[in-house]
Amino acid sequence: MVPPVNVSPSAASALPETLSSSVQPNSAGIKSVAMSSYGKGASRFGALYAWKWWLAAFGLFVLFFFRLGSYPFFDPDEPRYAETARQMTEYGHWITPYFNGQIRLDKPVLFYWLIAGVYRLFGVSEFSARLVSASTATATVGMVYLFARHWVSKRAGGFSAIILATSLLFLGVARMSITDMALTVWMTATTLSLFMALYGQPRWWLGVGLFAGLGLLTKGPVALAIPLGVFTCYWLTVGAPSRAWRTRWMPLGLLLAFAIAVPWYIMAARETGPIFWDALIRHNMTRYASVVSGHRQPIWYYVPVLLAGFLPWTAYLPSAILCLWQRMRASHRERVARNDFGYLLALYCAIWASFVFVFFSAAQTRLPTYILPLFPALALFLGETWAICSRTPSLEAITSKDGEKPGRWLVYSSRFLTLLLFAAGVVFMARMDLLLPREAQGIRDNGFNGLGMGLMVLGTFITSRLLTRRRLSAALLVQASAVLLTLIVALYGIIPAISLTAQGKMPHYLALVNRDPLMLYDLQRPSLTFYGRHTIPRFGGGDVDALFAELHRHTRVFIITRNSRVEGLQRRLKADFDVRLIDHDPRYSLLGLHSRLQTRSPLTGVPL
Repeated sequence: MVPPVNVSPSAASALPETLSSSVQPNSAGIKSVAMSSYGKGASRFGALYAWKWWLAAFGLFVLFFFRLGSYPFFDPDEPRYAETARQMTEYGHWITPYFNGQIRLDKPVLFYWLIAGVYRLFGVSEFSARLVSASTATATVGMVYLFARHWVSKRAGGFSAIILATSLLFLGVARMSITDMALTVWMTATTLSLFMALYGQPRWWLGVGLFAGLGLLTKGPVALAIPLGVFTCYWLTVGAPSRAWRTRWMPLGLLLAFAIAVPWYIMAARETGPIFWDALIRHNMTRYASVVSGHRQPIWYYVPVLLAGFLPWTAYLPSAILCLWQRMRASHRERVARNDFGYLLALYCAIWASFVFVFFSAAQTRLPTYILPLFPALALFLGETWAICSRTPSLEAITSKDGEKPGRWLVYSSRFLTLLLFAAGVVFMARMDLLLPREAQGIRDNGFNGLGMGLMVLGTFITSRLLTRRRLSAALLVQASAVLLTLIVALYGIIPAISLTAQGKMPHYLALVNRDPLMLYDLQRPSLTFYGRHTIPRFGGGDVDALFAELHRHTRVFIITRNSRVEGLQRRLKADFDVRLIDHDPRYSLLGLHSRLQTRSPLTGVPL
């Protein structure tokens, strides 16, 4: 509200005519004009604010939900989780998960419960199975926005949310039915709750317990170990108010975490006995200390994964690191003493991302999605830097007091990223056969790959020009829009081509076999179990005796195997079976076997 202003008649008459006509000798006129201007401004601001929310909702819908079920599952992980949840709803195995007729305790049960709940609402489909990951990705983006808005600024919140939602690996996992995104949302909520407990209210330890308990039910002890590790490292680096950890809320929060998770662990252990404890140790301690399922990678494996997975924002990270380093060197103790929350949050996120990266690099089993929980930290870290740059009078300016000069590095990074993406596109197109030998033909034939790469390069080039003119918000939106448009192109062309090429003739094989017995030899294709809706025995390359024993239980049976195994199987089986090659593609073959001990097969299917 404008304060009352009294203007005498003599003073008013001394003003120029254009001003004195609008100034009255009392405050009523001024107040009415001010309130009228305020009302118009508020109306315009409200319309702009609503428009931004609608735009954000549309962007999230396209990024995470658009055409979510338009392509088949990618083997091997997606169909395993989808089929396990389907069998859970069909047979009522709510405590012990089953897949393909076997107990599956690789992961705890919460992710299966969530998918099963979606199945009950929308039916069994690829969309339903992936909806959990898409929803938890949306929740993670929302948390990052609200957290940065609360502790730094509304602009930092918007920047951080956009960066996270459009980073390559985060976007890809959000559209897959795997546990990593669900783990990320619980781990992010736990780690942010710890920060809230440090500088907000100690009762946020209950939030720590709630989200950590859900994480323990999603992927095991790592959901609590990493946030507590981040908290400990931050406390050793900065210190923490004693009220944050010398409080009754801390043990209550930890007890809540175990109260949520432990009952399922007890019930599953009672149902499965030693199998449960073996799975718990093998998929947690053993997976960390030794190589499991052949996932052996060099110790530097996550360096290229991070550089590629955080695109297109990877190139801007040096500016954020420089900004944090200069603030630490110039006034670390002062900022900690006066609770500069922007600085404290940037430091907290740097420790968070570093801890996750080092933790999984030290593990012996390495997969690209393991480091997904550090992406919210990187988004907050980089979003806070962009917010600082947007406050400086010039991107070339150096603020000597704060030691901040990240702006021009954003420009350099954007120019470098433009050249990098262009070079990567040329290399990819030229060497596609080596990089993606199985999917190369499908990608090359659809004609969309050049368009997608061109959109990314063009968007990054425009971003660079906007950064040079210090239009940071517009630059970030253009970069994010380039990702969104590239995704739309990929959803209509590239991803379906890759999916169809990866599937090969497997759907055709299922149609030929119909409901006759089918087995897999030296082949891992869980999608066949999901789409076939029945158990399909699988035998490894060294399980020949077990395969023969199972074959002799049937008079008519089909086998899908690698082309390199066909000749050996025909030679070994010809004494007892009539073996015929029904169909084949460049990688796999469908064999039909009919026992020589029977003169007629009562089963229906492809004639042998």
